[in-house]
Amino acid sequence: MTRRGFVVTEDRHEGIRRVPVVSSIIAGRANDCDIALGDAAASRHHVEFSVKDGQFYWKDLGSTNGTLINGSEMREGILHDGDRIQIGETVLRFEIEEVPTPAASDEATFFRSMIDAEGREIEADPSDSHAEGLLRTVYAVVNRIASNYDLCSLVDEILETTANALDARRGALLFATPEEDATLPCLTCGNYHIIDNGRLRHVSREAMHISSTVIHRVLSRGESVLYQDADADAEIKAAETIVQQNLRSIMCVPLRAKYGIVGLLYVDTDRPERAYSREDMLLFTALGNSAGLAIENARMHKEIIDKERTDQEIRHAWSIQEGFLVKHWPDDPRVQVYGETRPARVVGGDFYDVIQLDADRLALLVGDVSGKGVPAALTMAQILAEFRFRARGGADPAEVITQINREMHRRSQFGTFCTMCYVTIDLATGALRFANAGHHPILCITPAGFREFGAAGGPPVGILEDTAWETEEDRIAPDEVMLLYSDGIVEARGMHTRRDSSHVSSDEFGVKNLARVAQGFYREPPRAMVNGINVSVQEYTAPAMPHDDCTLLVIKYAGPARPGPTPRD
Repeated sequence: MTRRGFVVTEDRHEGIRRVPVVSSIIAGRANDCDIALGDAAASRHHVEFSVKDGQFYWKDLGSTNGTLINGSEMREGILHDGDRIQIGETVLRFEIEEVPTPAASDEATFFRSMIDAEGREIEADPSDSHAEGLLRTVYAVVNRIASNYDLCSLVDEILETTANALDARRGALLFATPEEDATLPCLTCGNYHIIDNGRLRHVSREAMHISSTVIHRVLSRGESVLYQDADADAEIKAAETIVQQNLRSIMCVPLRAKYGIVGLLYVDTDRPERAYSREDMLLFTALGNSAGLAIENARMHKEIIDKERTDQEIRHAWSIQEGFLVKHWPDDPRVQVYGETRPARVVGGDFYDVIQLDADRLALLVGDVSGKGVPAALTMAQILAEFRFRARGGADPAEVITQINREMHRRSQFGTFCTMCYVTIDLATGALRFANAGHHPILCITPAGFREFGAAGGPPVGILEDTAWETEEDRIAPDEVMLLYSDGIVEARGMHTRRDSSHVSSDEFGVKNLARVAQGFYREPPRAMVNGINVSVQEYTAPAMPHDDCTLLVIKYAGPARPGPTPRD
């Protein structure tokens, strides 16, 4: 028996589809993927599934939005029966079944159809000397195109070298979408690249006269096809384009690459004395395979350059986002404050803020914008600016949140919302005033343990325009520590596999673990406590990273300033 793995997709149009993992398959948004995803959150080549020594593996191919395995974000690992792979809103299922071991058989590297005027297959072998000449031609072409990463000029070079090698007067290189059995123009210039009467041209679809019958034959069957005396073939005879041009011989081969067929290469002739032979077909197929790999390399090179540019822009966005977060903490012997946010992506939607309202009062804020990435970061910047303006105006916490809610509801276009907890502390008395909009409660660490207070008094901001929150009151005692945090901390999941590896469960880090770790750093400065908690969360989720932004704001209250000794007379 042999173990076979399948990636199962479900679509309302195509129904359930089981894609076998024979050696390696790719899922992503690009048309050349084995599993094409219509999810906007998917990268072009998002995740790879492979099998080695009977074991099945998966690997995230550096995607922008990441991959969730059974609800946890990871980069790679072993696949088990029933695993759920989530990419954006799309969920794939992995299945393993036992099947009888198949008998050994040879697999052809390509199929070919060679038909004479009476529909019989042509049998002919090239001479050794001619085979050597073909090999030299292929070698020369491969050397010319191997290092060209500009897609448009690469297509031109493939066409020109192929036409010269075959003495072809007409030809074309077309990109393909196998799912729709259709062709596309050049992905760079938007035109179709053809050879017309020996000259290279870039033309529109209307100016390209190539039989759709031939194109369909190659794309639907993945065959390398040679027609001789094409007007005698019943299927081709009905093709208007071929009949009108009186074509005597046609060759058309798929451009094969690692992830599938990326296009096709085509030549034809109306000269009976130059009808293409089996030797020409071997050369043409070899050129097509080399061209397919060269095109895929060029496209991947462009994707790498684009990704590097995007990553650089995102890193720049994070440096700008960091500039919005406070880095200068209050210099007051009554209190120590430190905060930090660690985004799940390069940029995120978590934030915190600390404002000195007057000599005795601090304003403290922690928030979490829905979503991740640049959109969440932009919303965060907007909310922080609004908060600083409203808080300095002296309004109580509930009124500040109400004003932010109205402004965010007015501006929001994509259903974005934000949880937040706003606290003011009177350093002279330890009195707290706070309002909570859908955020986690405040955690207070005491010498004896911990307590929670300040649960959400209303929904997140940005959902309902006319929502009211209430300002509540509490008190922090001297030598107590107050924690404001985002859900990325307490909802971080750790993976636990049973001994038989049949099931993987995940548990949240939770408030009790947060309080336990904070208790261990009770006598340390706030910065040490923040670092210790983040390290514990990362160890808990290992080998994966936390799936959400992690934000902490720690306030260690020393109490009212004690008067110094009375000077002696």
